[in-house]
Amino acid sequence: MLNKAQYEKRILNEVRAMPEESLPTVVHLLALFREELTVRHIAPEISGDDGISHEKTRKLLATSKSNWAWDIAEEREDRI
Repeated sequence: MLNKAQYEKRILNEVRAMPEESLPTVVHLLALFREELTVRHIAPEISGDDGISHEKTRKLLATSKSNWAWDIAEEREDRI
């Protein structure tokens, strides 16, 4: 297992290897990962690994600090 500094170096190298136009998406995904991990830490009862349910998804989205509906619409507009 890598230590924190090794993980940071590896992540930075991966980001540097990506095309510049993908960087906004990378930042967005990192923010989503951070939020997901924060929710898991704060409220494990709604993010347990015992299966996926509509109720768990509803609760997770309700606790989200970002505007997920806007994010989804924006991603769809990018594809058009």
